[in-house]
Amino acid sequence: MLFDFVTLKLIWWVLIGLVLILYATTAGFDFGVTLMLPFTRRHQDFESNDRERRVMLNTIAPTWDGNQTWLVFAGGALFVIWPVVYAATFSGMYALMLLILWAFFLRPPGFDYRGKLPSPQWRKFWDFALFVSALLPVFAFGLAIGNLFVGLPISFDPIMMRSFYNGNFGDLLNLFGVVCALAALLMCLMQGAAHLNRRTSGDLQQHFRHLQRLFGVTLLLVLTLAGVLLATQVQGYHLVSESITPDRLPFQQEVTRIPGGWFLGMMAHPWKWIPVAIAYLGIVLSLGFAGVGRGGLSFWCSSLGVSGIVAMFGSTLFPFVIPSSSSFQDSLTIWNATSADYTLNAMLWVGAVVLLIIFIYKFLGYHALWRQKGHLTTQDVEENNHTFY
Repeated sequence: MLFDFVTLKLIWWVLIGLVLILYATTAGFDFGVTLMLPFTRRHQDFESNDRERRVMLNTIAPTWDGNQTWLVFAGGALFVIWPVVYAATFSGMYALMLLILWAFFLRPPGFDYRGKLPSPQWRKFWDFALFVSALLPVFAFGLAIGNLFVGLPISFDPIMMRSFYNGNFGDLLNLFGVVCALAALLMCLMQGAAHLNRRTSGDLQQHFRHLQRLFGVTLLLVLTLAGVLLATQVQGYHLVSESITPDRLPFQQEVTRIPGGWFLGMMAHPWKWIPVAIAYLGIVLSLGFAGVGRGGLSFWCSSLGVSGIVAMFGSTLFPFVIPSSSSFQDSLTIWNATSADYTLNAMLWVGAVVLLIIFIYKFLGYHALWRQKGHLTTQDVEENNHTFY
């Protein structure tokens, strides 16, 4: 066996985090573009606005569905690598998962059917459908992540040998969860505006450059607010027993919850501040490059900031995956929630090959698309009226 059991658990924690980062940075600008779609009104007549909306749609139309591959991989990895986490989240937050799933159903017809009729009412309807298909999943993802810090009411039944969720959907609507959901929406809006700043030109580019700065500054404020709440209001979890080893039985652990516990954990482990610095630095650099007209660098710095935000949430939670608010010792960590060492080792080879194939495919796809046509304009829409979305 190439890696020992402890190392395998850490490797898979990093790999799943990497996949979530790739999903947030790529699908993030897809969601951000469609979140802005119904509200981009810069002209009095519908036709002018519609041409600009078609420019927005066609910057993401060739790649939006392929970006969901990362989410499929993450869900599959969760099922194989952290089966207890998969069972607890999918059964406990079933209403939230269904909300995400049904919202995703609106995206394919939204892209494909919007341009079938010239009617303003028809196109406005699908604009709103695409907006909803981004709003609900992003808000739900942010809400779920925020509630991980608050803790989910799960408990482990030693007879059934499984975790049970003892709460309901209303429990998720707490202050910190809602703040994290707003941060997720602003993150996607900033990433979407950065993408459009890079892929458009002229007055339309200036419009999205302004929106990028607006969303970026607001995101910094909301992230800071979330940090203040995390340090002062949210009770954080701490794995007390230093003698715990990954070879012991699951849930033979001692966990406490104290005010500001997550912040104290970051103070005790300085490496957890690295993603925080990356997140803030990436956003600030993105705003700076946007201000001087460097759309390409601004987009990549925005992607760096999004990567830092996702890594910041994961590193702050470490080693917890799902803290339990009803029975602290039943909290799920990377030590007690993973599969057997044989499964982790075998899936590492499978996962590495699949990840490499997906990454190469996505890289070549984006390279071919962006190299062929760096910017889209309303003139491109008029010239390709029957082939563009």
